[in-house]
Amino acid sequence: MKTLFSPTGRHQIFSVLILASALLAGCANSDVGKGATVVGGSALGAFTAYEASDGDAAWTTGGAALGAVAALGANAYAEESERLAYRSGYEAALNQSVKQQYWIMQNQQMQKQYGDQDETETFVPIVIPEQEINGELRDERVIYLKAR
Repeated sequence: MKTLFSPTGRHQIFSVLILASALLAGCANSDVGKGATVVGGSALGAFTAYEASDGDAAWTTGGAALGAVAALGANAYAEESERLAYRSGYEAALNQSVKQQYWIMQNQQMQKQYGDQDETETFVPIVIPEQEINGELRDERVIYLKAR
């Protein structure tokens, strides 16, 4: 009975197929890479089934189909992950842009409110004497007016 890891040339081919599949998995974002991943997956599945079933054609075909389906699933998962990462980054950038615009507006309003005042402003005290307004007696007080 053959074993999956028998020390023959097939063992070396199996190792090469595993290595090629791992290398092609990084190419899953291009159309050529996706096709190569499917071909590599079906070849790996066919080779594994061939070795496990001692060369039975039905098992080899089933293994190839299973490998291709697994590769297609991996491609779909990679596409979905890439789409979600792009959307997450887009939403984060949009959120940051809104915050940045808010703080720009806040800073502009603060500059308008306080921008006209110099640090060396002069205030002149004005004494308002005691007076009666509408029957109410107001005490003497001091107010300060900005001098220009």
